[in-house]
Amino acid sequence: MNRKRWQDHLTMYRFGPLIATFLFAAPNSNNSERWIDSLSTAKDISNEAADKVKAGRHREAAQLYEDAMLFGRKAALNLHEGGDDDGAALDWLDLIGLYRNSADVRLLLDDVEGARRDAWGACVFSQNEDIPSLECLANVCKAGGDDIGQMQALKRILELDERKDTTSSSISGIGGTSMKEIQSTIAALDEKIKKKVGW
Repeated sequence: MNRKRWQDHLTMYRFGPLIATFLFAAPNSNNSERWIDSLSTAKDISNEAADKVKAGRHREAAQLYEDAMLFGRKAALNLHEGGDDDGAALDWLDLIGLYRNSADVRLLLDDVEGARRDAWGACVFSQNEDIPSLECLANVCKAGGDDIGQMQALKRILELDERKDTTSSSISGIGGTSMKEIQSTIAALDEKIKKKVGW
């Protein structure tokens, strides 16, 4: 990958927000190439982050994922709004996966709040239609002791399973967990919450 290219971009994002706003905010169709280049850069950084995860260097991976999201988020949004993204679905799914991967790494670092932010981002960008993102959010909520959040995420997964029109490839279950087991978990969480509030 062209390390200098994305390092120069990172310098702009970190130390020149006004410059970045001027360059990226203008509604000019000529910006398409810049957005596509930014998406490519985000993918390069994401791939490097994945290598860091494999090497057990989670803290470095978390920073790289954060850098990748700086490029990917705004580029994907602008390309979609402009209707000129040349492979929109794949780019959008890449962005959602980027948020999930970042959440997973932050959870490994016991950064529950950071993981919650990124898992929530994955759900927002997927409009709560992606089961892996909802599973990620449920796991983060569980780690943070958020029973209500975990239960809501699991309930949404069941809703998607009942609809059967989601694009998720994991509709029959999550992480090897059957929908029946998810229903049991929801029932247990519901009982736990009722006890907490004295119902």
